[in-house]
Amino acid sequence: MVNAQCIPYTGQAILTGNTYCLNGNLTVSSSIAIPNGATLIIQSGQLQSVDIQVNGELDILDGASVKSTGSITIGTFGTQRNSKIKLGKKSFLSLTGSVSQGDPSFMGAFPGTSSVIEMDAGSVVEICGTFTQQSTTYPSVKYIGAPNGKAYCIAKADVSGGGPGSVISDDSQIVAIAMGSVSDLGAGGSSFCGPNATQATCPSLWPDGLSNDKMSCGNAPTIINEIDDVCTKPGALGTPDGFTKFGITVQQKNTVWPENIPNGFIALESQNKGFVITRVQHVSQTPQPGDAIADPKEGMLLYDIQDKCVKLYNGTEWKCIEKSCND
Repeated sequence: MVNAQCIPYTGQAILTGNTYCLNGNLTVSSSIAIPNGATLIIQSGQLQSVDIQVNGELDILDGASVKSTGSITIGTFGTQRNSKIKLGKKSFLSLTGSVSQGDPSFMGAFPGTSSVIEMDAGSVVEICGTFTQQSTTYPSVKYIGAPNGKAYCIAKADVSGGGPGSVISDDSQIVAIAMGSVSDLGAGGSSFCGPNATQATCPSLWPDGLSNDKMSCGNAPTIINEIDDVCTKPGALGTPDGFTKFGITVQQKNTVWPENIPNGFIALESQNKGFVITRVQHVSQTPQPGDAIADPKEGMLLYDIQDKCVKLYNGTEWKCIEKSCND
């Protein structure tokens, strides 16, 4: 249905009221303007361009991408017209220039209009220039993916907002990384690392494939390839080796609990209480003098408050526990 309504995009001028679609790779050597009421959909492949003005909507569907050697502007201040860049699953937007978000609501004087970036699970926005947001009444980035997913919004230069009330995102699934200074723009509910972020300052948030070098642009494809690089296989079937003999619960149980749980040593159960493991301020990846644990033992578990992750000591290093392959 979308294909039937789309005008094939070949780099021509985009007109209000029309929807344009790109399938495959295209390089446009001039600036692109998407006016109010128009939509450009990157259905597959990659669009390469210079400056892009988005007053309408730019949709980058699952697995597609946009690379810009210039800057991108989303929305125009005070126009009372919505504008949006929307990224699908494992899609990316990468630019060597800057991103500016004009506020069509005129700082909330005209509520109900916005200029935003919407991100699905596994998507990446990589801004190698500055990032500027005008709005003080709504977040600049929204998460639209599955609740257990995440998306990365990365600014390698300075970040600024419109003042008190300006926030990057209200969604914890948005991992916002600011590698330069941050002014007049709050983290909101995002998973935030910055200002002057490096892998060492927030190892649990830092995506594989992101360089610590602020001058290194074009990391987005590698980050995409590393996201959710997890393989799984079904659990083993057959007769259990044994059953759980010891359990702690605050619920009413029948006589077969916890003996109905196979291959366990201890079972803990609650409907409204959490299990709190040892919390320490910090342990270095390689044990150092001054660490919270002076003499770690292989297999030791703890929660690192500074790095915000559960860590396991493997006998040589402390590692944040993350998804990996169980094959």
